[in-house]
Amino acid sequence: MAIDATIALTDVADVLSYFGEVPTTNAFWVYYTDSASTATVQILNDYLILIHDAAEDANLNLNSTSYDTIGELVIYINASVSGWTAGRICHSSEDSDDLIETGQLNALGESNKETLKIVPEYFIAELINRASDFISRYCNRKFVSQTYTNETYDGHGFNTLILEQYPVTQIISVGMGRANAFSVKNTTATTSAFLEVTPTLIRLTVDGTETDLTRTDSTTISDIITAIEGETGWDCTLSNSDFGSYKQTELLVRPAMYCLDPSQAYVEIPNDYLTDFHLETGTGEDRNFGTLYYSGIFTAGHQNVFVSYKAGYSTIPYSLESICIELIKLKYEKTKINPMLKSESIGDVYKYTLQDIKGLPLDMQEELNLFKKWVI
Repeated sequence: MAIDATIALTDVADVLSYFGEVPTTNAFWVYYTDSASTATVQILNDYLILIHDAAEDANLNLNSTSYDTIGELVIYINASVSGWTAGRICHSSEDSDDLIETGQLNALGESNKETLKIVPEYFIAELINRASDFISRYCNRKFVSQTYTNETYDGHGFNTLILEQYPVTQIISVGMGRANAFSVKNTTATTSAFLEVTPTLIRLTVDGTETDLTRTDSTTISDIITAIEGETGWDCTLSNSDFGSYKQTELLVRPAMYCLDPSQAYVEIPNDYLTDFHLETGTGEDRNFGTLYYSGIFTAGHQNVFVSYKAGYSTIPYSLESICIELIKLKYEKTKINPMLKSESIGDVYKYTLQDIKGLPLDMQEELNLFKKWVI
């Protein structure tokens, strides 16, 4: 699993360094099944070497695309290396080149089945994504710097607007009200036709069959219309010839709209772009809570204000990253022991006590509360 750069609060290297001792886990087992006097397995310089009776059965480059994951490696051994059998233990997507180097290990027969170990970087990347997502949900905000396009708000008749994400580093545009950019209809569908606008695509549905047209930052509304009309039976009409040169990023998200002729769907853009506004930045990133001020008022209405802006930390605060790593370490260690085990003792009678489930440790909650977006 690749780390999700839009949410990740740390990286694999920082997590591994925090562990102090590099964590390892069982990757897969392997042994020689045929008759032989000796059989050995070895991991050396990113190569897996399988030998029996001094004959080299395999010398596999663990960076090869044919078996650069543990799942592929185990399948290859079982299918292509005569006399050897293997079985996967760790996640199939762990990188083969993360296997721990060994000397020559005896792997003759099932009784000498050898289990090789790996640094579980794939699993740690999964934990990074999950811990980061959990923290984001707990705090009701996103932390990694990114751009938000036409984020929608209700106007409340005041001159201020509190944006969803912070710290805000750039306001790209502020629009108010809705205008029809162009209309769309389908003239050949037999039962139904729908058009949907999502943040990433235009979806055309004809009699239950979907066609997705990708939205890219460089295309204009005219480009989108050309793509739609390139599909059978679709017809578009610009509401204003000037709208054709507008960037398609201005299109507002709309749910699926029925547009089987004579019905039409209307694709919208913000009606008016505001200019006389400013952002209250306070002092430093942690004082910037994303409050937008306008010289007039944000007209009262439902989902009628649209803000494109950039927000988040370009560098995650050390204290927040530390909380994330602590949570990852906690989750990782729970995979090694019974997570319900509170204490145990070994004497004449083995005794153990199970702990209560209380969610996040209190100290983590208190630290995260410093970053939490409180909703009243």
